[in-house]
Amino acid sequence: MAKSLRSKWRRKMKAIKRERYGKKELERLKKVIEGSKKEGSNEIDMTDLQALVNVVSYPGKSNTEDENVDENEMDVDQKVKLYDPATLRDQFGNLPVWIGSHKKKKIIKQQRKQNKIKKKKLKVKHRK
Repeated sequence: MAKSLRSKWRRKMKAIKRERYGKKELERLKKVIEGSKKEGSNEIDMTDLQALVNVVSYPGKSNTEDENVDENEMDVDQKVKLYDPATLRDQFGNLPVWIGSHKKKKIIKQQRKQNKIKKKKLKVKHRK
């Protein structure tokens, strides 16, 4: 993407930092693992390790808590919002969240224009 001197310098410095911090992190992890090994077994006490490392669970992997939940059950707590296909509004008169601000303005402008045309037609009918 960018090939300016500044970006080249930044990439170079980031690579150097990665090497330096990688070595430091590896040393810290080794120290924690050596200190937390239980005597006579290969198990590691992870309480000290949690202070150094962020533990993230991935949605693809299942935890022991997730195994207890039946896979056929569905979450019924969330109510499905119904949108009118013509006006794109829900039962409360709000536009959906997934429509951008420019699209919202365009829809509102078109609907106001249609309402004016309808009002003019109604006035003409009442005069006759």
